[in-house]
Amino acid sequence: MKAIKILITIMLAFLAVTVPIYWFNLDTKLVKLIEKPMMKRYDSMPRDNRL
Repeated sequence: MKAIKILITIMLAFLAVTVPIYWFNLDTKLVKLIEKPMMKRYDSMPRDNRL
């Protein structure tokens, strides 16, 4: 019985964290923050082949 209570608590905590992430679209906002530095790094890399 104690294991079931722990499992339910973990599931509710997971739900409490993931619902706001989904609701406020925070994953996309995080990717937008990371995209600029990543593109700057990618654009500055030397290229061996020309397309």
